[in-house]
Parts: sequence; structure tokens; C-alpha cells
Amino acid sequence: MVLRLLVGSQWGWPDSTILGLRLLRVELALVAGVALATSGVGLQSLLRNPLAEPFILGLSSGAAVGVIVQLFMRRILELNVGPSQYGAMIGAMATMAIVYLAGRKRGVIDPLGLLLVGVILSTINASIIMFLSYFTMGEAGLREDLFRWMMGYLNENVGLATLRWVGVVTAVGVGLLFWLGRQMDAASFSDSEAHSMGVNLKLLRSLLFATSSILAAGAVVLAGPLAFVGLICPHIARLLLGPGHRSLVIGSAMLGGVLVIGADVTAVALDRGQGLMPIGIFIAMLGGPVFLWMLRSTMGRGLS
Repeated sequence: MVLRLLVGSQWGWPDSTILGLRLLRVELALVAGVALATSGVGLQSLLRNPLAEPFILGLSSGAAVGVIVQLFMRRILELNVGPSQYGAMIGAMATMAIVYLAGRKRGVIDPLGLLLVGVILSTINASIIMFLSYFTMGEAGLREDLFRWMMGYLNENVGLATLRWVGVVTAVGVGLLFWLGRQMDAASFSDSEAHSMGVNLKLLRSLLFATSSILAAGAVVLAGPLAFVGLICPHIARLLLGPGHRSLVIGSAMLGGVLVIGADVTAVALDRGQGLMPIGIFIAMLGGPVFLWMLRSTMGRGLS
């Protein structure tokens, strides 16, 4: 955070005006990183799969569809549809409802079914986004803004009220996941063992999915659909702190903030006056190799 305040077009401690702008970007990156990282913890516990994260399950892209539909209605149809967090929330919740209903087996959430449905919905959401982008070709600057935002770009145009709203929701979500930590530990075992420990798996999985979806929606409002944050941070935290979910939630939250702020520092440091590169580029460059490394134990089994 201190490094980000020092890095800019002119390096060093800035005046009060520039300091306010840099602080805004720090706050945006911090909240988005915390929300995505802890959302990944919830989804990985829900699916018992360390490869689960909001982007892969379609929650981030669903929230992005909601924001872009809202922007399309405001700019093209000239309709007053309220602040962007409403669209993100509706999009994430709609995706969540589809995944939840299609991923259940005999009334119980099926982890594998959720993962498959989420991957399919991610593709569908991407198609919807490209479809709407086609109709914005004649709107000056709008199409470029959409593509840049879709690559992960801190939205400095969000109002302070929106930032505070997302910040409060994120804090509540992180607190809830921390409170559910012991139950998530028990849910790591088989269903019968978890039930014998007094865990209501149906309620727990519903809470985890709802909380993770809301956290992902808030992050999309602030920074677009960033991939891999919810994958990298819980994995590193698990290596450093162990599998206990309470420490995992706190460690992932801290690492998420560090990762997104670090990506913003990199974007600013490489700026040559042509506009900041989307931070999603740097996170994907880091997250892709980490994802492949995590798959190393299963890659090549088909050839054995």
C-alpha cells in the first residue's frame, strides 16, 4: 500500500490532490482483492475442490453481464436503471440461482455438477457480453471502455457511496466466512462424518454459495471480472498457514489485497503515457502458471 502511494507519473510522496487519487485506487484494489480471495475460499470449501474460484464458476462473468446490461440500458436506451452494484448483484444472483438449481442432485448440492454448470455459464455469459458489445460499436468510447473493463480495470468512476457499500458488504462476508470456519473444517470430511459432527451441510453450502456470490459481485463492480485471484490466494495461504479455514480466510484476504494492489503498482510503473494497462493482465500472467502448477498431479494421466 505504501509503495502504491509512492509510485505514479511522478515518483515520491504526492501532494494532497494526487494522494487522494492514489488512495482511491488503493481502496478499490484492497476491497476487490479481499472480496475475490475470500470468495474463492468459500467456493473451494463448498466444492471440496482447490481449483474452484468465482471466475471459473461463472459468478464473476454473471456479475459482469449484469453491469454491462445496465450500462447498455443507460447509454443506448437512455433508461435510468440505478447504480452499477444493482446490475452486478442481479447478474451474480441470477447465475447463482441457475448453477444452484442445475447443480443439485436429489435436493443436495452436487460439487461436480456445480463446477460443470459454472464452466458452461461462463461461456454463455462471455457470449452475451460480446453480443452486447457488437451493438455498442457506434457509441464513441463505450466499446473500448467495456473491453478494458472486462480485462480487469479499477473503476475510478465509482462513487464513494458505492465503494463504502461494497466495502461494508465485503467486511460482513469475510466475517461470516470466518464464523463458519469450524463448520467448513468439518465439511472437509465426508458427508456422513460432517453430519456426525453436527454440521447442517445443506444450510452451510447454501450460505457459502450465497456469500461467495455476493462477494464476487461486489468485486466486479470495483474492478471488473478479475480471474485467478480467488484461486491463487487461498492456495498460497493454505501452503503458508495450513488447511484451517479461519486462518485461511484471514490469510487469503490479506494476500488478495496484496495481489491486486501489486498488480496496480506494476501497471502504474509500466505506464508510458498511453493509459494504464488493465490489472487483470498481470494477474492472469501470474495466475495461469499457478493454475497449471496446481494441475501438475493430474496432467498426463490419460497417457499413462
